[in-house]
Amino acid sequence: MKTKILALSLVAVVGAAAPAFADTGDAKVVAALDTVAKPLTHDLDAFGAMVGDAQVVGVGEATHSTADFYTLNQRLLRYLVTEKGFTTFARELSWSTGVRLNDYVLYGKGDPRAIFHDEVKGPYDLFDNREFLALVEWMRAYNTTHPDKVQFMGADLLYPGDLLFDKVLGYVKQHHPDLLPQFTKLYDGLRPATKNAGEYMVQAMAVPLKERQDRAQRATRALKLLQKQGADRWVVQHARALSLTFTDFAFDQATAEGRRQAAVYRDSVLADNVAWWNKTTGHKIQVSGLNAHLSYTPIDTTFVPAPMGGVLRKRLGDRFVTVGTSFDQGGYNFTIEKGECPKDAKPAERPLTCKGHVDAAPAGYNEYVLDQVRYRDFLLDTRTAPAAAKAWLSQAHETRLIGGGFWSPDQATKAALGRSFDVLIHFHQVKAAALLP
Repeated sequence: MKTKILALSLVAVVGAAAPAFADTGDAKVVAALDTVAKPLTHDLDAFGAMVGDAQVVGVGEATHSTADFYTLNQRLLRYLVTEKGFTTFARELSWSTGVRLNDYVLYGKGDPRAIFHDEVKGPYDLFDNREFLALVEWMRAYNTTHPDKVQFMGADLLYPGDLLFDKVLGYVKQHHPDLLPQFTKLYDGLRPATKNAGEYMVQAMAVPLKERQDRAQRATRALKLLQKQGADRWVVQHARALSLTFTDFAFDQATAEGRRQAAVYRDSVLADNVAWWNKTTGHKIQVSGLNAHLSYTPIDTTFVPAPMGGVLRKRLGDRFVTVGTSFDQGGYNFTIEKGECPKDAKPAERPLTCKGHVDAAPAGYNEYVLDQVRYRDFLLDTRTAPAAAKAWLSQAHETRLIGGGFWSPDQATKAALGRSFDVLIHFHQVKAAALLP
């Protein structure tokens, strides 16, 4: 059964129970992995050593809606903030969402539940969960008692939030009032008519291609005009975010090539936004998103043919370290367009959302081998693995990757973990995130 989801849909792999023991070849690999694996305990010093002096750390997730990956992100963030001087958390969310959430974590402005209700929708719908809310609320609580504030950043481009227009037009009105009529005309018809990001994205993509291309040109002209005035760098970035969104909408996504171009463009923007923030603020950043986006090499060549992890590596070199996650068995949420959940899934907390479950990974999967390492949950540095482990890590094996939608086992994807990630964190068992109603 397949579900067509916006750009975040990726592959889910449902495997049979794994045999009790590895074969001889796998046993040698497991023995080698055992020598470098570190148990995932409350002490994250081993993780800190693996991160080293990195300025940007990517933390991937094997599914978009598993509780353990959100709580892991919070654990790692707390460590990086308190022990490594990190001050920004970036997420695979639109720039405008990041601006709103940053106002909350910095100043207590707004209600994160309301922000989630408005903008964590559409392709981001599964992020609207209690575990992610807890991470945002921890950031706010931290800021109330510490002088060095942590900030929230949305690195993505899929929704041009209403407040971005307000910020750009407000700046122009105050500093260049003679240009306000020109900016108002350029942005005419671009401002969302609904607060629901998911609804807006559907409406925007339903607009004829020629009109979408015209919108992109107008948003880009507004950006260039603002740059010409030597405007404040943050206002310019808000205008750039609008230009990027409408440029993304302007690809002909009715064709396979147009969809590929849009996918490549999106990940380049994700990387560029993170690199811009790092350079502009000097902040160390933890970046969160699906494994496929944080990988150095393509894992899902259809939806993420040129991952932002690879782009960030080219931009930042050794200043960027990326972490992949995996799990042997457990639960996750996924969305459907209509009808009922598949027979092997259960309804989740809100309409058109289901809870899926996978049993232990079968032989041949990355997860099958990883789950035989002596620790139940662990992390390891793929760069320092012994030869036998490094050889296995360099080979592509079937692996679990679950984005917004559910896909059948015959759509399995492959990943060479050692070529995709610097660090790997594996869970034996996980559970689905608790979706907010």
